[in-house]
Amino acid sequence: MTGVGGDHHGAERIDRVRTAIRREGLDGIICQLPSNVLMLSGYWPVVGTAFAVATADGQVAVLAPEDERDLADAGWAAAVETYSPLSMNDLAGPAEHVRKPLSDLLERLRLTGGTVGFEDTTLFEEATYAASFVYGQMLLPTLQAAASGRLVPMAAVMTSLRSRLTRYEVSKVGDACKVAGIAFRNASRAICPGLREPEVADAFQSRMVVDGLASEDVRRAGSFTFCMSGPNAALAGGAYARTRNRKLEREDLVLVHCNSYLDGYWTDITRTYYLGRPDERTRSVYDAILEARSAALEVIAPGARASEVDRAARDVLDKHGLGRYFTHGIGHNVGFSAISPDFPPRLSPVSPDVLTEGMTFNVEPAAYIEGWGGVRHCDVVTVRPNGPEVLTPFEASIEDLVLGP
Repeated sequence: MTGVGGDHHGAERIDRVRTAIRREGLDGIICQLPSNVLMLSGYWPVVGTAFAVATADGQVAVLAPEDERDLADAGWAAAVETYSPLSMNDLAGPAEHVRKPLSDLLERLRLTGGTVGFEDTTLFEEATYAASFVYGQMLLPTLQAAASGRLVPMAAVMTSLRSRLTRYEVSKVGDACKVAGIAFRNASRAICPGLREPEVADAFQSRMVVDGLASEDVRRAGSFTFCMSGPNAALAGGAYARTRNRKLEREDLVLVHCNSYLDGYWTDITRTYYLGRPDERTRSVYDAILEARSAALEVIAPGARASEVDRAARDVLDKHGLGRYFTHGIGHNVGFSAISPDFPPRLSPVSPDVLTEGMTFNVEPAAYIEGWGGVRHCDVVTVRPNGPEVLTPFEASIEDLVLGP
């Protein structure tokens, strides 16, 4: 076992995980989902075959594929072991190849025969590569063979741990937001009539990668970026965004939605641009959306109810006659994930969640009007002791969003 970590950046997270393990009466926890491996160890796996283990005495260890060693070393795990998930000499898969090295790792951590928590819930998991390995039904028998002890489902523990980011994790999300801000400001200058939606989306997406990798501290940067223009912008209220091949025209709304990442820390950002001079109706919709944004931000503070944040924005849109066009909650958890209805805070009219310091989420007031278009303004926000900090403060007025004469 090779000592590689102990990085102070993970100290706060290690302490929270250790506290949770002891509170639940566990000897340790083991995670395989890349977002959870990142939370435990600071390492974001690529193809989904890695494990992270944390113990009640504060040890953190990683079992990673051999070709991901450099990424695993960049985290704060005090120990990193590697193995070969596949072999040219047999047809066995990762679930078979991982059992012996995982068993050896758990033995060295003195978890063999102990009580270990494991992942037992479904969730939206962000893409880490073109394809990722999923243990599926093989996860439990793999863990049973390796740990030979008592395995305890830990959905509630993971929900609690992931709902609030550490100071370091907030800073990493902030870095991703800063890169996105540079990309948005640069790419938006190229938007003009005659471009097609894929060309606009590509201009934003490529900037996220180029600007993200400009930092020597960043190992992986990317983005899922979509452009929805004119009447297509009204479709942005669906469960997913989709770029079509429409050609931009003057007096178009151009909604650009982005989920970008740096080393596994995600953003959720939308800006809606206008090509030309907005008429009275268009300006009134923008004014209402930005007023709803301000109203939501005024409510955000430790102790505030997530439903109150939603209500503040929704009341503004109702006042302007746009409430029926706002078809989703005002926000959701962001950081380890980009699209997360699984972890607090869930900012909707029926949410029971209460905001606490470190909760990080998006605020996305919107109006989607069929046949006309849609306007959404989506920021990433974190809760500080005295209120919200907007991590995406760029292009926050109608003057910033109107392009061209």
